[in-house]
Amino acid sequence: MKVAIVDDELEMRQIMTDYVKRFGEEAGIDLETVTFESGEQFLKDYKMIYDIIIFDIDMPGINGIDTARKLRETDTNVTIIFVTNIAQYAINGYEVDAVDYILKPVSYYDFSMKFHRTVAKAAQRKEHIIKVETAEGTRKLRLPALIYVEILSHYLYFHTTKRDYKVRGNIGDVEKELEKYNFVRIHRSYIVNLKYVNKVLSTEVTVGSAILPVSRNYKEKLKEEYLKYIRGED
Repeated sequence: MKVAIVDDELEMRQIMTDYVKRFGEEAGIDLETVTFESGEQFLKDYKMIYDIIIFDIDMPGINGIDTARKLRETDTNVTIIFVTNIAQYAINGYEVDAVDYILKPVSYYDFSMKFHRTVAKAAQRKEHIIKVETAEGTRKLRLPALIYVEILSHYLYFHTTKRDYKVRGNIGDVEKELEKYNFVRIHRSYIVNLKYVNKVLSTEVTVGSAILPVSRNYKEKLKEEYLKYIRGED
């Protein structure tokens, strides 16, 4: 896993780097760290290559919370954890889906307890993403946030809770990639995430706020998979 450490203090960057290295050695996990001394430096030319980001909240210029907010505009998948002097600051971390926060001064014991959960969360998210090539570049979409996929005029549209992504591709290939994650084909033009299915009728299905057609060829498969899903079956 790749870990980014964003902190304006050189000493804290070194401490966090040492703690991550020690944790990786003890847990038998290959953890690679990259450090940044400001939010501005981190956001400049940001690429979605990190699994975990450790943000110091109290930094000059753009602080850790605002850096994370800006980050979430392009990367909804990466796992975030904060380091802070004041616990009340970390409450805002929930706005950006942060896993936890660590209070300064940071002991290795406190760090390892919180970082264990962070790594577990990152591993879970790492297994449940799909990479798509958009006009804006490569995007990693977190599957729990993907509502449905649509094909229209030779383009795939990935409709997520945040925004839509337009991609060139084959819906059959996407179907094969998603079917093991509780996605089901309902029509030659649509694949839906069963998590967001609210109502199933004979000719249509409500997925989130969208009402989509169900073709005769896929109707029985949809009913079967939806019943299995709501029963909690694999």
